[in-house]
Amino acid sequence: MLLNHKHTIFLALFLLTLLALPQPLWADEEQWRGSVEVAPDKFGWFPDLAVDLEGTIHVIWGSGAEEVSETGLDKESIDVLSYRALRQGRWTAIEDIARTAKGGYTVRNSLVVNIDGRIQALVRYETDVKAVSAPADGAGSAQYWTAPQRLGSSYYNALAADSRGHLHMLYQELVITRGEQANLASEVFYRRSTDGGQTWTIQQNIAYLPGGDERMQIKVDHQDRIHVVWDHGSDWYLGIDNPAYGVYRRSDDGGQTWQPAIALGIADEPTVQTALGLTLEGNPLAVYRSANGEHVYAQYSPDGGVTWQFPAIIPGVRARAPIERGLDSYSLAVDSANRLHLLMVGFPTESPAGIPMVLHLIWDGQGWSAPEVVYQSEKRPMWPRAVVAQGNELHAVWFTYTAVSDWGERRIWHNSRPLSSPQVAASPPRPLPTAATTYRERPANVEEHEVAVGIAPTAQPWRDIQPPTAINVWRDVVAVGLGVLGVLSMLVVFTILTLRRRAREEG
Repeated sequence: MLLNHKHTIFLALFLLTLLALPQPLWADEEQWRGSVEVAPDKFGWFPDLAVDLEGTIHVIWGSGAEEVSETGLDKESIDVLSYRALRQGRWTAIEDIARTAKGGYTVRNSLVVNIDGRIQALVRYETDVKAVSAPADGAGSAQYWTAPQRLGSSYYNALAADSRGHLHMLYQELVITRGEQANLASEVFYRRSTDGGQTWTIQQNIAYLPGGDERMQIKVDHQDRIHVVWDHGSDWYLGIDNPAYGVYRRSDDGGQTWQPAIALGIADEPTVQTALGLTLEGNPLAVYRSANGEHVYAQYSPDGGVTWQFPAIIPGVRARAPIERGLDSYSLAVDSANRLHLLMVGFPTESPAGIPMVLHLIWDGQGWSAPEVVYQSEKRPMWPRAVVAQGNELHAVWFTYTAVSDWGERRIWHNSRPLSSPQVAASPPRPLPTAATTYRERPANVEEHEVAVGIAPTAQPWRDIQPPTAINVWRDVVAVGLGVLGVLSMLVVFTILTLRRRAREEG
């Protein structure tokens, strides 16, 4: 039967209407290329990655080896920082660029590329966090890395660079608070360098919270505003499992002062694994999971972190089992089309699988894509990290382990995929400023803030009070003038904690 003229016009208008409807920006995406073991048959865990100005992907991770002991009678294990790069589609040789400890300390690390093209890294040496750097074209050789510079005592660390070449770091350090609510746990400290990592400012506590603080993430937007998040409540390193909520703070002046902290979470259950993404406009998106359930949530701020929308469940995914959340983390990266890419370990909602997978989802500002499986096997993945190279190439790294109880075999993996977003031309290297900016460490007219009791479904303001005195345990002992008995007591406590930490890491 032939259509009459009116029917033809109606059908044409209907088809044009369908074509005019907004289409998901991920509709024409290509697939992941396939997971590759970065260091075949070599122990490795907790990787990080960064892309340099030429598009090369640099990967570092904690590894280990054995060597003959000083007595020559037996072998002992050593902890090392390993490195490899993906340059023009080909992997360079694996290089152990630093020996970080003897036997059993987790090598936590963070990696960025500065505006001058130099690679900057934070690395955990035994229980200290230290800064090292190398030229991008020489990072594959240990001789080109600088001598490590100690910045504090820490388990977790995080690092970012701004458009001026200033470096901004976070780390957690064990502190003790005096007063009615005495507290022994880690808090979040901030330091910065304006000369490429040669010198750093004095530490600044930006937490001041009762309870543990850990799993920090830091990003800098195009306005050089510093955005940070972390998990509050637990302190894995001290064996404290008391998750509460995520914390967000922002600095608009290069880390000199900080806006009042904002609690992120939901009303009726604790949340953990708070991750941070930034749109091209500098608007933060936080992603976190239920500490005791399977929901994964997203919470967005449309005005640069001033106000936050209600958290919403991310559809199509489930978090991994709560028993495996203690050391895991999510990662977010933005492409040139202003879409945020989430890398997480979990399950598609309807999956019957018992072993979690590495999943990829895209947020376009309006909604989430269906999850893609990046990696699935009989091995258990953890700690995914994502970066977008030149605006349209997504790279991810993570590690796998084979036993829930004692980790078993641990390996580093990489996967990548092209994106439909436009390619962005590589930026040429720029020299660092010749004169370092002078900062006051803590302006006298700026108060710190302590979180208000309780948390509502949206972010809550923190009430202004004078901060408790919180300083490093050893300095606190000296400052309060404790006698010999007090010093010995603290030494005993510290020794017990150190042995407990060592046992946890070796496990």
